[in-house]
Amino acid sequence: MDNLDIIEKILIEAGKLLENRFSGVFTYKNKEKFDLVSDVDIEIEQFLIKKLSKNFPSMSFFSEEIGEINNNSEQKWIIDPLDGTVNFIFGIPYFNISLALESKNEIIEGYVYNPINKEFYYSKKSLKKSYLNGKEISVSDTGTISESLVAFGYSSIYKNIEKYYKKWHEIFDHCKKGMGSLSPALNICNVARGRIDCFIDFGCSMEGQAAGGLILKNAGGIVYNYDLTEWDYKAKGIIAINRNLQEEIERINKL
Repeated sequence: MDNLDIIEKILIEAGKLLENRFSGVFTYKNKEKFDLVSDVDIEIEQFLIKKLSKNFPSMSFFSEEIGEINNNSEQKWIIDPLDGTVNFIFGIPYFNISLALESKNEIIEGYVYNPINKEFYYSKKSLKKSYLNGKEISVSDTGTISESLVAFGYSSIYKNIEKYYKKWHEIFDHCKKGMGSLSPALNICNVARGRIDCFIDFGCSMEGQAAGGLILKNAGGIVYNYDLTEWDYKAKGIIAINRNLQEEIERINKL
C-alpha cells in the first residue's frame, strides 16, 4: 500500500467519525472572541495523529489545536482536523479535514477530504496534477470578474466585512456573485475544480491553506499571499484564482 492509499484510508475513516459526530451531541467553546473549537476538533486531531504516527513513525506534526509535535524531522504533517468548525457547530454541511506534507519548508503533498459529499482531493508536487476521487481536475476558464463566482473568508464581523469591501469593492460591486464562506481548504479546492473562480481570505492560516494551495497550483490555478506577493503557506491570508483572472486581480489590487 503506497502513501496515497494509506492517507485516503485514514481520512475516510476520520471522515466517518466526523460525519457521525455532526449528527450527534458535542460541546464547543471560544478559543478567543469569534474563534470556536469543539470537542470534535480535538477528537479528530488525536485520531489523525495516532494513525499517522503508526504509519509514518519518523515524521513530525503541526496540528491546529496542539501545535508542534516531535519537531525533529525534515518532513512534517500539517493538520487541520476540522476546517470549517463554525459550519460544523451550527449544522452547515460544509467542512473538511485538511492534511499537508511539508519537506524542507515546501509542501510536497496535499489532501483534503469532505466527508459529507465524499470528496477526496489530493495532489503531490511530483504529479503536477490534482485529483478529485481519482479524476483529474482543473480550474475554470472564466476570464472576467463580472462573470466570476467569488468567495470571501468572513463571517458577520462588521470590521472584517468593511476591510474586505474597502480593498476589494470593485469585486463586490461587479462580480457575478459574492459570498462569505468559512472553510478555506474546501474553498481553495472548489477553485481548483472550477466550481468557483476566486477565493480571498485575509485570515486564512497555514493549516487551512497548505494542502489546498498545492492542489490548486497543480490544477492550473494561481495562489498568492493576501497582499499579492508570492504564496507562502506559512503566512496568514490567501488569494486563490484561476489563471485567467490574474491580470484583473492584480489591477484591482493596485486601485
